[in-house]
Amino acid sequence: MLITIKLIYLRIKKHLLILCHIFKYIIMNDKRKKLIEYAMFSLKLNKQDLADAMGMSYPTMLSKLKNIGSFRLDEYDRLNDILNLNNK
Repeated sequence: MLITIKLIYLRIKKHLLILCHIFKYIIMNDKRKKLIEYAMFSLKLNKQDLADAMGMSYPTMLSKLKNIGSFRLDEYDRLNDILNLNNK
């Protein structure tokens, strides 16, 4: 009986940790998205201008802006340089 309760507890703990990581990922991506939108607004850049500066098509830029986590590291670095996010 005690072993069963302990196993249930460990499974619940594992699932809670996974959920915490998922929520943290969602919150961080939302913060990044808002920061990018604010930087674009400050620099008066629209999504088409940003896509041109990044060297990618407009539809690709739209999909990457919907899911910020889909940027590769080199793309995210380029985005930071274009929007001057390193100084904020």
